[in-house]
Amino acid sequence: MKVLIAVDDSKFSQKIGDFVVRQAFPAGTEFVVLSVVENMLVGSYMSVLPSPMLEEIKAAARTTCHDTLEKLAARIAEHYPAAAVKQELLEGFPKEEIIEYAASWGADLIIVGTHGRRGLSRFVMGSVSQAVCQSAPCSVLLVR
Repeated sequence: MKVLIAVDDSKFSQKIGDFVVRQAFPAGTEFVVLSVVENMLVGSYMSVLPSPMLEEIKAAARTTCHDTLEKLAARIAEHYPAAAVKQELLEGFPKEEIIEYAASWGADLIIVGTHGRRGLSRFVMGSVSQAVCQSAPCSVLLVR
């Protein structure tokens, strides 16, 4: 079984890790823990910043995502010692990168978080988790 675990640099990544280590995945499961450093769109509020500042922001995001990936991958590897656990740090648009990676790798399952909301907005998933659910080439499991 191939399991793609998509995380960002938020506190919700810890919840995904908690969920994954409570599951009973079959022997031989392969895990890829993936994070995507988001492109900064031309025309967004970020585009008014000087180029060196944008690069500094992206470098900080890469570092934070890398740290998150390492911690989660180590936790999964410790809990599933016989499993193959790999880390991937990509750049682009998270919705697209997660779906494309899952398709090219042949994932059987994508685990992705959705930021819990209160009130009426709780019925609306985040845009990344919603896009993954709608377009993924395999099953998707949402962790709140």
